[in-house]
Amino acid sequence: MKKLIVLAAMTALGMGAAQAAERTVRFSVDKMYCDACPLTVSKAMQGVKGVKSAKVDYKSKTAVVVFDDGVATEDAVAKASTNAGYPARVAAN
Repeated sequence: MKKLIVLAAMTALGMGAAQAAERTVRFSVDKMYCDACPLTVSKAMQGVKGVKSAKVDYKSKTAVVVFDDGVATEDAVAKASTNAGYPARVAAN
């Protein structure tokens, strides 16, 4: 019982486990050929658990995604877009 109380206190104080952080990552997105494509890409990326927002731009063929890196990963976001027919990869800044 004492161990559980100590563990709960440590967790509440942010000790004992790494804290997840909100990350913003820019992706290059291929095969967007019309103004409607960003909607599909955005929905696919936002369907990944932990993604908070996905802003997709048709003209620059990019997506800026904000996600909780304790839940989502860059690979999961890129894979969701790719599975929707729009291959994505982390953009080189």
